[in-house]
Amino acid sequence: MAKHKRSDSLTILQRAIGTRIAWARELVIPNQSECARLLGVDASTLNKIERGDRAPSVFLIAALSNRLRVSTDFLLKGVLNGRTDEELALRLAALHPELVLQRQDMALDMDKNTTSGIPDQPMRPDEDLH
Repeated sequence: MAKHKRSDSLTILQRAIGTRIAWARELVIPNQSECARLLGVDASTLNKIERGDRAPSVFLIAALSNRLRVSTDFLLKGVLNGRTDEELALRLAALHPELVLQRQDMALDMDKNTTSGIPDQPMRPDEDLH
């Protein structure tokens, strides 16, 4: 047992990484035990990682990225990278529509943040303000 309690933000991050690993794995290798065997880890280890009970090593993240044909950015941060993760994005959107809504919400927030009421073009001094 750990001497110090892990911060909540690290626990949340660990669970999010585990969820993304599970989503990507389910699309490529539906059988968790088979995936663990191919990665050279115990099935219980992969299960704990996917549940968020255990943090994956950097080496396992690299192996998962390679085996599942997905970027490490997606596994670690949830960021899909253009052409690299295009097929994954389409398949995930079909299975998890909440991801698409989340993405649209983020795009709307970004649009709101860039609309500041300031004209795109600076006004010329000779323009009439009335």
